[in-house]
Amino acid sequence: MNLNPFDRQLESAKQKVSDLSASLKIIRQDIEWYEGTELATLTDHREALYSDSEAQSRECDRLGKEAGQAASNFRELSQSIKSLWNPKNWFDSEQRNLRSRAEKLKESVDKARKRFSQAQERFQNISRRVQSKTEEIEKYQNFDFDDKCKKRTAIALRLSQKKKKVELIARKKQQVDAALEPIISQIKMADRKKSEASSAKRRAQELDKKLSGSDNSYERAMAHQACEEQFGTGSPRKVISKMDSELRRLDRDLKKLHARANNIAEKASRVVRKLVLDGNNLCYEGDTFIGLDALRVLVPTLADSYDVIVVFDASIRRTLNSRDSKIRNVFEENVKIHVVATSVKADETVIDLAGSDKAAFIISNDRFAEFGEKAAVIEQRIIRHEIVAGQVLIHDLGVSETYQE
Repeated sequence: MNLNPFDRQLESAKQKVSDLSASLKIIRQDIEWYEGTELATLTDHREALYSDSEAQSRECDRLGKEAGQAASNFRELSQSIKSLWNPKNWFDSEQRNLRSRAEKLKESVDKARKRFSQAQERFQNISRRVQSKTEEIEKYQNFDFDDKCKKRTAIALRLSQKKKKVELIARKKQQVDAALEPIISQIKMADRKKSEASSAKRRAQELDKKLSGSDNSYERAMAHQACEEQFGTGSPRKVISKMDSELRRLDRDLKKLHARANNIAEKASRVVRKLVLDGNNLCYEGDTFIGLDALRVLVPTLADSYDVIVVFDASIRRTLNSRDSKIRNVFEENVKIHVVATSVKADETVIDLAGSDKAAFIISNDRFAEFGEKAAVIEQRIIRHEIVAGQVLIHDLGVSETYQE
């Protein structure tokens, strides 16, 4: 059961690390070869191979002529040998002598041809080595050492970045696995119960079929008894009806569980880098105004992981009886605080600050229905929060902070 979106991401990232590692290994081997090689040594080696090649070529010519001469001698001698179809030739001493000499000469021909073939193989092997050495010399002469070093540095940097990405994805995967584990356990249990209910229904249908096909009361009594023993009731149709209800209930449960798992996976796979907080929205616990108490503990936690902007309506000045500078002083310098101009509503500013950046999300319980054309609303980049019993909760981000003892 693969519900975690980070499974495929992790597999892909690991494959990229493997590919980069292989590329880096090759380029390092090339550089090590170049640094440990001298052109003069390569050239001398090739000249020695050229010399071996010429000597072997002469040897091939010699052995080729030798094999050719032996074959010619054999053919000449063979012309003097008469056919054995004539019995007289079997006992002719001269013919026996010729056949004996021909047999020995045939062995000489085979050996000469074998030596010639082996010489040719040695010549071809030396020729291949000459070609290989020539290619190696060309590689050395065309080797761009500086470019190779730059590529090595670039690949090593990319590899380091990819390894960090693998670690990050692995951590996210682990977090999502932990969140999905209880739901997956419930899905597996529901699937098992569904399988058991389906099996029970099939057995009850078989018993009902036996009842319908019974020829006498005894057979019907046996079918009812078997149903009673298996299901605690003698009516197969009651069992079928009960199992149908159970299967419908389990299907509903599974649909909800899968929806919940998909929701967790979808939220977990979101990339969040920037958060725009609807400041006024976070100043109330229900209908009770709590001021900046929740924001005071929430914002530092969020700022550790995200770029944070807090946007307030102009009315916050009057509600808090405070100036903008005093409000800003409540928060760390790395957090941007913006109070909109008088008579301007903060909602549109919040929406526009999130803009079209798919990694920018809004923290608010406002649905911004009047801004349905804005990208953040269309793409549902609005995260809900709860402020209750002295706690501020943002379930989608795994945040739970107590602001009131």
